Amino acid sequence: MTSRYRTVFILIAVIVGFFATSHIFYNGMEQIQQWNDEAHQFSEAEALALEPQFSFTDSTSALFKTLFSNDPGAPSVDGPYLVLAGSFATKSRAKKHLLRIEKLGFDEAEILYFKGKKEIYAIGVGAYRELSAAEQHVRSLAERHGLDAYVHKIRKVSRT
Repeated sequence: MTSRYRTVFILIAVIVGFFATSHIFYNGMEQIQQWNDEAHQFSEAEALALEPQFSFTDSTSALFKTLFSNDPGAPSVDGPYLVLAGSFATKSRAKKHLLRIEKLGFDEAEILYFKGKKEIYAIGVGAYRELSAAEQHVRSLAERHGLDAYVHKIRKVSRT
């Protein structure tokens, strides 16, 4: 092998090695970020345990308008209910999770703000007046997309 071919071969090996190493590094960073997000996410049990002290405060959200038809006094059967696919302590983590959910095709998903003793930023993916419809949406999300979602009954609405 001449020195010219040896140089080209070494250069190609270095480039391939660089891309392979960067790919491994990138995948590792993605995994670490996912673990970190999961560590800062409220579990369904934690969110439901805290639920009575939280107020739904974003009256400008599309889900709020769906529920109340711009009228918080509108009658409902036994709701209103929100389907939430993740609850986070920070808005930045909620934004990251929202991007993942939007990639699955949920363009209607949005970040909802709940205020109580702690602030919660939840990803809302549906709004329903009846519990059975909300529960069906949760089952559908789990079966089709593997999303861990739950039903949140709105107990208090505050306009801020």
